[in-house]
Amino acid sequence: METAVTPPEIKKLHNRINSEIGKAIAEFKMIEEGDKIMIAVSGGKDSLCMLHFLKAFQSKAPINFEILAVNLDQGQPGFPDHILPELFKNWEVPHHIEFRDTYSVVVDKIKGGKTYCSLCSRLRRGVLYDLAKKFGCNKLALGHHLDDLIETFLMNAFYSGQLASMAPHYQTEKEGISVIRPLYALEEEIIAQYAAHQEWPIVPCNLCGSQDGMKRQYIKNLLVKLKEDNPQIKSSILNAMRNPDPNFLLAPALWSGDIPHS
Repeated sequence: METAVTPPEIKKLHNRINSEIGKAIAEFKMIEEGDKIMIAVSGGKDSLCMLHFLKAFQSKAPINFEILAVNLDQGQPGFPDHILPELFKNWEVPHHIEFRDTYSVVVDKIKGGKTYCSLCSRLRRGVLYDLAKKFGCNKLALGHHLDDLIETFLMNAFYSGQLASMAPHYQTEKEGISVIRPLYALEEEIIAQYAAHQEWPIVPCNLCGSQDGMKRQYIKNLLVKLKEDNPQIKSSILNAMRNPDPNFLLAPALWSGDIPHS
């Protein structure tokens, strides 16, 4: 039986994703000895990519940790509830499927063409925190990537007057659960290319995707235009978030008292 040859470009994608996830884990101490990590799997390309690489990392890591893949079925009409159980079984991943009809709550509460994302996200996150505690997981892995971080950063700057994004690793105050984002430094395009080659069964979100005119979509379109002039715009913004200079920002609490030199 002949072994399939991986095309060079796909191997490069694999190595890059593997490398960035490895650096993220090491830099922010995302995974430690004895951790039990609940991996939130929506069925989209990002969460499947995260699960795929964390499972591979588990098999070769010099430390021992557990993983549990969890999918939250939010009751959206037409949701293909057979896909993920079959995938988890094929991948031989410990898993749990939780049904909570948050869809009806969101549709009932959000009227007048307003976007569902904020409430939907809060409800989903609350359920995930509860499940993490129920199954004894001390960490929750989410599949947010670099585009998510940049879009959140720009939305906060444009619409909320804050310099803030999504933290790669933080602990919730109420639940005491550590939230990690192993894909934080990876561009969405890279993940999409890899997922397409793997031919994973992608489960789309038809709730948010059914709405037009969202601010996040405006930011996405803006980034596309900016990238046309500067192909490195995303890595530049990532470096900006990594290298804040308190002396040249406007918060008095950050000022050391010394007059900065240009």
